[in-house]
Amino acid sequence: MTYLERIVVVGTADLGARAATCLARRFGPVHLIGPGADALADMGVRRYPMATVRDLDLDTPAVIVDNDGGRLQRLVCDRLLVVGWPVPLLPVNRWVVDGKVAVAGDGADLDLLGTCFDATGLWRPALAEYQFRRQAGADSLA
Repeated sequence: MTYLERIVVVGTADLGARAATCLARRFGPVHLIGPGADALADMGVRRYPMATVRDLDLDTPAVIVDNDGGRLQRLVCDRLLVVGWPVPLLPVNRWVVDGKVAVAGDGADLDLLGTCFDATGLWRPALAEYQFRRQAGADSLA
């Protein structure tokens, strides 16, 4: 029996759908919380367009969502990608948590994350590379 990691993308507008598509091509089924096209189902992306994110647990990782107007559900996952989230989730100059959670702010971040996955093909090395490159970019701006 094969074990597939549960990958969840929390995203806004086009960014969430783009990230989910990218990860589904590389790693298999992905859960997308946020808007996205119906055609994503053909690519292995399960959508939750009406779910409202109430909280994020970056340690587990898990997403706490409201699916039906009051009942909260905790969606525990192996890997979590948060895209285009408007509030800072992590301390300054930190974009990765324990090789399980990544935060990408915009399309440029997604492109960078994609090149890290292209270079390594594995989660932990790719996220480590992503953190390193984002840190180097932030240091060059300071």
